[in-house]
Amino acid sequence: MTKTTPSGIHRPPIARWFVIQSVILVLVSLTFLALRGQVSGYSALLGGLIFLLPHGYFALKAFRYAGARSAKKIMSSFYQGEAGKLILCAISFTMVFKWIQPLDIAALFLTFAIMLVTNWLTPLLAGSNTQQS
Repeated sequence: MTKTTPSGIHRPPIARWFVIQSVILVLVSLTFLALRGQVSGYSALLGGLIFLLPHGYFALKAFRYAGARSAKKIMSSFYQGEAGKLILCAISFTMVFKWIQPLDIAALFLTFAIMLVTNWLTPLLAGSNTQQS
């Protein structure tokens, strides 16, 4: 069930989505660990975290406000959240490539891509309808 704001608009269940994506990240990382070894396992975990943490920041920024009276604040927070997400992704990739050795680049990027697809599918996996009837 989604939270309803005073304006009657349902907010998406961000915490539940974050938990689902975190569980999928752990499963993917454990799969890489089991099939390809320790380096692939932690590389996959890092690739998923590079996706998950900036998107968590975006969710916190983007869904801070609600209602028609807050339209300017909503747009501003969406832009700030998106800019922050992109900057955090770039910084995270830079830090991983600079400081983590050895690194399985294929596992890192493949897990990042899996998390991207998971992000698109999470509302379906969560089984929640955020639209009003």
